[in-house]
Amino acid sequence: MQISMTLIPPAIPVVYVGLVSNHATSGRVMSEMSKPLQVYVVEDSQITQRLLASAIEEAGAELSGSSADAQTAIGDVFALQPDMVLIDISLASGSGFDVLKALQDHSLAPGAIKVVLTNHPYIEYKNLSLRLGADRFFDKTFETPQALALIKLAATGRSSSASPH
Repeated sequence: MQISMTLIPPAIPVVYVGLVSNHATSGRVMSEMSKPLQVYVVEDSQITQRLLASAIEEAGAELSGSSADAQTAIGDVFALQPDMVLIDISLASGSGFDVLKALQDHSLAPGAIKVVLTNHPYIEYKNLSLRLGADRFFDKTFETPQALALIKLAATGRSSSASPH
């Protein structure tokens, strides 16, 4: 099975590329890849949760769940194993840093793309997020369109990787 690297955007974890090219597992991975991108949202604002849910569906992805607090999010992400996790720093209980740290320390959802989307775009927060395993960090005020474009790119890359060439 040949897969063109140009069809796999940088946002898709490399583990998928390795598994897809492995003939022993390619059938299982290809069937998983045909499912829509599963996105979990960790956000305490109901309005923002709804806006993100709409954008996720519009991108061709699927909202697998959401939570306003760190502990619930950690358990949900472990149980649901989403492909992408959108994480706000400020939460109703705990913080996005707590979520990132737990995911990293316990290798929960290791293949998930972890994206911080926050109103706290401080360089210290960005550096800490990246050290705790975030793949991307976006300022909600100015960079939400880029975060939404990343979701669309990952969702599109997932569906085009599963389609016959």
